[in-house]
Formats: sequence, structure tokens, C-alpha cells
Amino acid sequence: PIAPRSILSKCLQLCKAARVHTRDQGQAVAYRNNLEATVGLLQPSGVSTAQSEIAQDTVDYTSVIPSSIIPSGCNCNGGGNTPAQLVYALGQLGYDFGTEARRDSIMQHMGEGSNPNDPNQLLAYLDNNPWDAASIMWTLSLDATPIYAIQPQGSFAGDVYQRLRQFLREQMTEGVERVSIPGIIIGKIRLMSGQVVPVIQPALRGMYSWTTAALLEAVLGCPPSETAEEREREAYAQRTKAVANFLERVYFELRNLGVMPQERAINFAATNAFNVEAVFEVAIREDMDLDTIEVERSPLCRPDSDCWDVKLTFFNASKVFEQARKVYRFTIDVSDVVPVTVGRVRSWFVR
Repeated sequence: PIAPRSILSKCLQLCKAARVHTRDQGQAVAYRNNLEATVGLLQPSGVSTAQSEIAQDTVDYTSVIPSSIIPSGCNCNGGGNTPAQLVYALGQLGYDFGTEARRDSIMQHMGEGSNPNDPNQLLAYLDNNPWDAASIMWTLSLDATPIYAIQPQGSFAGDVYQRLRQFLREQMTEGVERVSIPGIIIGKIRLMSGQVVPVIQPALRGMYSWTTAALLEAVLGCPPSETAEEREREAYAQRTKAVANFLERVYFELRNLGVMPQERAINFAATNAFNVEAVFEVAIREDMDLDTIEVERSPLCRPDSDCWDVKLTFFNASKVFEQARKVYRFTIDVSDVVPVTVGRVRSWFVR
């Protein structure tokens, strides 16, 4: 292989300066002529080797995170036809420091005797120093395993960091069980443990936090008072149990990374449980229980959309052989960074 232009140029200078001597003066002249010809043939293409070497040795000190994010390619479609990788993930919020140096720096700024690994102490510090929220790697975990890092960008990055601090505080004080993080994957980063995870640039519009109890109350309304009729209280309890069962199955049985279109559809269905409540309200009246949860591509979809049908199949446990199963279907469009429901809930019987 031909040596880089910068190296050959340096060799040529050394040869001229040292006036290389060989047994045959003609060999020395021929050697120098060949070297000059080789250097002349090396024409720079794009960025020169010397510029590349300088770029590799240059450190971006404006980077917020100590371990620089490795880009995942063009996310803006400016240089290719590959679209940005959308993600709609569910999990619990956490944080990381990336390096021991960053952790120790935060610890020193927090004051003597402070522990940045204590979320309550860290949140108290960030309340007085909100700009330092960008010095921390915010993470999304599933079953105590980090699956994503969260890196806000753009004009409203400060608002996103404020929302992340709010989520973490709600997890500590109100028992928040899940948060939803929609966005696009912009690269990957190494955590302090050495684990490398994808980085999400989140979309504030779809970031929510909730507990199962709070979500059920928002969907089903406030529970009946103790003075209400027993039949009314039992009906509410049945609906609560049915919707809670669906949410638990999505959270644990169907847990996923929220990258594939069908994964984003089912995760959004768990977040936007109002369609699910309408399904279960009818199913409970018919004494039917949830059997399966399926997601399949919709046969019909509007232009420039990516529609998926979420199908909930119910059966009557007391009449397994006498009564047909019933399928409820609603459609979710996942073409945008934040999915959206399309159309009405449909239902039919199957064998």
C-alpha cells in the first residue's frame, strides 16, 4: 500500500536534508526521483490525511457528556435515504455519571459529605443548579437494566431536563412506576459500568409518567363512594381489575425496547389506555376475560403513515366451548415520533 502523503513528504525532506549516501550515487538519485514521483501522484480526495489526523487529535471540549456520543449516522436525511430510527420506550428513569471524574466533580460541587448517588440529594442540588442537569446521563431502565440514555437537544432542552427532574422526583415521592420516552436514536454512549446503550433525543410532547392506580383512575374515573350501591362498587372493581391486568401484561409479558413499529404501537396502547377502557367495559358486561394481545400491520392506511392494528381477544371462561371468542381491534399510526390512534374501535366474533 502507498504511504500517506504527509509521511512521504516528511521522508523526502529527510532524504534531502541528510543527503542520503549509498554505494552507488545513481541509486540515490533514482531513489529520490521515485520518491518525488510517488508524492506527486498522491492527490488529496475530500479531506486530506493531515487534516484527518488533526481532526482525530482534536477534542470537543463543548461536549456535555464526558464520554462522547457515537453518532448513528444521518438522522436528518440530509445525506441519504435512511430515515431516523424512531423509538417509543417505557421504563423507569435513572441517571449515570459516565466517568468517576464526572461523579467526583458533581460531588465536590454538592458540598462536603454529599452523596450524588442519592437521588434526593442530587435533586436538591439540581434545584439550585438546574444547568448541571445536562452534566448527568439520564437513563431509562427496564427491570433495573439501563436500555437507553436520554440526551435532550434543541431549543427546549431545558424544558426536557426539567421534565426529567420531575419524573425522578415523582418516582421517589409518589411511587411513579412507568415513564414514556418517545424520540429518535442519535447514537450510543458508554455508561460508568462499561455498558454501551443507545441515546434517545426525546420528544417532550409524548413524555409522561404515571402509576397504574393513577392511570386507572384517569381512565375509569374516581371510585364510587362507600355509600354507593354494592353493585356499582363491584362493577367498578371488575373494570379496574381487567384494565390493570392488561397493563401488567404489557409491562411485563410484552416488555420490549420500543423500536420496532409493532412495539411502539403496543407501548402507546398502554400509555393511552382510554381505548382499552372502552373495550374492557363492553367485555366485562359480556362476562369475558382477556385471552391474547396481538399487533399486526393494518391492511389499509392513509398515505405517508405506518398503521398497526392492536387486537385484543376475549373469551368466556365459563363457556369456552359454547361461546365464540370476541376480537376488539383499534389502529395506531406510528409514523410520527409520537404515535396516534386512528379510527374507531371495531369488534367481531371468531372461532
